[in-house]
Amino acid sequence: MSPETARSAADLQGPARPPRRIRLLWTLLSVMLLTALVPLFLTAWKLIDINKESLEAASREYQLEVASAIVQELNAVTTGANNQLAATVHYLSSRMKSSPDPLRAGGADLLAPYLAGDLISLRYTSREGSILQVGDRGRFREEAVSSSLFEAFATAMQGEPYVGRPVSGRGTGDAVAPCVVVALPVRAGVEVRGVLAGIVDLSAPWARSVASLGANYIVFGLDDGGTLFASSGMPETLLADHGYRKLEIVSRFRKGGPGVREIIPFDAPEGMKVQELLGARAATDRGWGIFVLVDRGLAYASVGEMKASVYQWALVAVGLSVLAAMIFAGAVTRPLKVLVESTRRIAGGDFSSRAEVASRNEIGELADTFNFMTEEIRNYIERIKQAAEENNQLFMGTIKALAAAIDEKDPYTRGHSDRVHRFSVAIGKHLGLSRQELRNLTVGALLHDVGKIGIEDAILRKPAALSDKEFEIMKRHPLKGAHILGEMPQMRDIIPAMRSHHERWAGGGYPDNLKGEQIPLIARIVQVADTFDAMTTNRPYQRAMRMDAAVARIQELSEIVFDPRVVAAFKDAWVAGELKAETESAAGAGTAWS
Repeated sequence: MSPETARSAADLQGPARPPRRIRLLWTLLSVMLLTALVPLFLTAWKLIDINKESLEAASREYQLEVASAIVQELNAVTTGANNQLAATVHYLSSRMKSSPDPLRAGGADLLAPYLAGDLISLRYTSREGSILQVGDRGRFREEAVSSSLFEAFATAMQGEPYVGRPVSGRGTGDAVAPCVVVALPVRAGVEVRGVLAGIVDLSAPWARSVASLGANYIVFGLDDGGTLFASSGMPETLLADHGYRKLEIVSRFRKGGPGVREIIPFDAPEGMKVQELLGARAATDRGWGIFVLVDRGLAYASVGEMKASVYQWALVAVGLSVLAAMIFAGAVTRPLKVLVESTRRIAGGDFSSRAEVASRNEIGELADTFNFMTEEIRNYIERIKQAAEENNQLFMGTIKALAAAIDEKDPYTRGHSDRVHRFSVAIGKHLGLSRQELRNLTVGALLHDVGKIGIEDAILRKPAALSDKEFEIMKRHPLKGAHILGEMPQMRDIIPAMRSHHERWAGGGYPDNLKGEQIPLIARIVQVADTFDAMTTNRPYQRAMRMDAAVARIQELSEIVFDPRVVAAFKDAWVAGELKAETESAAGAGTAWS
């Protein structure tokens, strides 16, 4: 210990004190433990043991009921479609009494009225092989159902009804639905004259079943062969290489038979953010498996809530016991009030406040230590403020250096990011943005082209207009920029400046074809500033426009490419002379680079 530290410690200790008979600390702790903590925690743990099992059972039952409800929905859809198909077959059979080919006259007009609900297509195949099909073919894949239709024809021609395995629409676009083929023979008397097959859309009943579930649930369906046909909330870890088949609950389903219901906990596979899953499964009448998975910790969240509630009441009891201790302490309350009042002033920012307590017990020693602590806190906060300012300067310097490095890749746009940032801030001020919004705008404008790091130099440095193929590659830089910084939660308000600054107010931009207010404001501002700088600097494929011509051109594109409100703020900044000096220097720099 240094001499200075030793002297400071001696000063805090003060003159020698007489020994105390009763230590206030032990008195307060004894009161708290005897009156609140011990009996309370014993009661709490007893209540938790009593209620934990019933709460967990209720959570498991809910999950199993969800799986069963989906099963009932799919059973109802297939049964309803089969009944609908049977009514159509009855109609065709009655027409065959008067005509061997009931669809020769009328054709699609005769079948179309029977399309309703989830039955999206009907296909009649005569025994000679002629086919008539009606319905929306865009909602299913012909190649996916062709095998089922062939099996349906072969089975129904033998006089047997047919229900195929569900076909997945995954990977073929949102408009393509998972579906299943059902078929019935069409008879003239006892003779089978053809087959009527229907394609049933399963996406609507599936969506209805999972609509009320939260985002934490993973729901998927497998046919009786273990092939995925529908899913909701399925992570890529389970989709890749049929990873869902490795789940313990799926393995048990594939080994078991239809009609089995169960719910089990099991370890989550590698790559998932959770360690243990709780899985429920049920099977449809056709043996399709429906699975509902959730993080086991979330499934038993009610147990945690119960514990939290108990602990909250425990804290209330602790507070009451502290109050009782203060009453028993008696004379110590007055110096404690002085300490409390001083603490409040310090909490309000008055670090010059000191607790003046004339006491020779622990309270007096606490007051001395408190005053020392206050001084140390004041010094510490000053150091924190200084460090925060240095960190902010370092952060902004790093951002500007990164922007300069991005521009350095393209000799024709050197200084572009810095100019876009200054134009954007000028526009943002005329829009009345807050201090934090202007800071986000500064960073977003500086980094709006960060995605060009991932674009080949041959394209960036090409001294001519880009080809269509090269332009398609260049159009990827907004997504690349958003991806580069997408893993940083602190950048969530800034990333839209990178991702969406090439969208258009009336639509038709990239990468997301947003329009109007769908485009984040920060991106709309950066878009105007970016375009203005591009117009007023020389490029290898164009010469810089005059500044007033560029302003006029941007106004012409208002409501087509640009947000009219942002264009109005841009015009105000131009009229105020806040862009002219910057633009002149930018145009001169562009000429120098040519």
